[in-house]
Amino acid sequence: MGFDRFHLVLGRALSGLCLVVTAPAAAFAAQPETCLSFEQALRIAAERAPEVAGAIARQDEAAADYREAESLRLPQLSTFGRTASGDSGLTGSQIENQVGLRLSQRLWDFGDSHYAMAAASSSIEQRAHELRAQQIDASGRLADAYLTHLEADAMINVVAERRDYFERQRAAVQSLLATGGATRADRAQIEARLAEAEADALELGFMRDRAATRIREYTGFAPDALCGAEAAEQDLARALRGIETVHDAVDHTLTRNPGIAAQAEAVRGLDAQRERARRSRLPVIEAVGIASWVYDDFSETWDARDRVGIDLSVPLLTGEALQARGERAVARMEQQESGLRSLQRELREQAEIVFRRSISLQAQLVRREAVARSQYEYFDAISGEFEFGLGTLPDLVDARLTYERAELDVIGARFSLLRQKLELMGLTARMPEPRADAGRLTSVP
Repeated sequence: MGFDRFHLVLGRALSGLCLVVTAPAAAFAAQPETCLSFEQALRIAAERAPEVAGAIARQDEAAADYREAESLRLPQLSTFGRTASGDSGLTGSQIENQVGLRLSQRLWDFGDSHYAMAAASSSIEQRAHELRAQQIDASGRLADAYLTHLEADAMINVVAERRDYFERQRAAVQSLLATGGATRADRAQIEARLAEAEADALELGFMRDRAATRIREYTGFAPDALCGAEAAEQDLARALRGIETVHDAVDHTLTRNPGIAAQAEAVRGLDAQRERARRSRLPVIEAVGIASWVYDDFSETWDARDRVGIDLSVPLLTGEALQARGERAVARMEQQESGLRSLQRELREQAEIVFRRSISLQAQLVRREAVARSQYEYFDAISGEFEFGLGTLPDLVDARLTYERAELDVIGARFSLLRQKLELMGLTARMPEPRADAGRLTSVP
């Protein structure tokens, strides 16, 4: 009689449970009326990251290098002072003191200024791509925290249902324990499951809090303002529109990834430096004008002296400096070319793996959802049998935990899929661009 009463009380405790077992799916879709969207959060992170400010400063430095190289083609004005002793051609040694101005303009330098400007121009483009890569990196770190917060929230909801369920069971068993309707083993089993649920909730709470800290640091928004996972899924799908096959993923990665583009610009810049070093033995021809005052120690007077002419300078003996400069430029370019090929191989492999993993996770998600539905039907059937005294408490507990694991597997597969899409967004440079940098990109004349 006590055993039947035990089943009856527990059956009533379960009556409310079957109405809420689908709550995780509802929680997955729920979101605040006004929220911080996934796309907006990524854009804010790219705008606020201090690493991005550093990349902008490096780009400004490259622009200054370009202006310096460009000045080789512009007139150069300098002042000078000179004292010298030499043969006057008439009476012997003569001392001269001279002060004045020197104006020079390059007429022909056999490509020296051209390749200096080309190297500086490539450096500007390289820094621009590095800036974009830094923005993508900042957005990616924030996006991972965004998804982690949503995933932990969804899992906490599932674990909270388990905790509520076992709390109801504990209350029912406690009331029956004194009358012999339940055993100490029943109570111990339920207490263990309840403690396990509380431990899982604490761990998931830590994961959510850790993600919340990063979200606040990167966006300045409270984590409670995040939109739901479905909205994030829609933003990801919209960003990856046009990438339908593995070939699309690889092609977009190789042509749009800023890391590859920056490495390619570095190779072009070093190639220009190599060519400039190769031409360093060629002459530089300048038009030169000098206006000066000269003190003659014989006449002890200051005389005006002007000169206009053409200067031609050719390095004749520099030790091995010019040869070493050329060899260094060649070695650096070969290193960058090797790095570019390695990066292309790595990202090509990564893009293919990520895309194929996304396809696999999409198929797994469909099957895990089917498993969760089947496990719910099984748990519902076991609950009904238990209510009529046809099942045991261990069977009921196992069915409940198996259903919960299926729900958690669905959540895990869904967010793993979203993370793979996020990684593909980063590889193909589909991250949203910040509004703040629209006017910061330095154009090359």
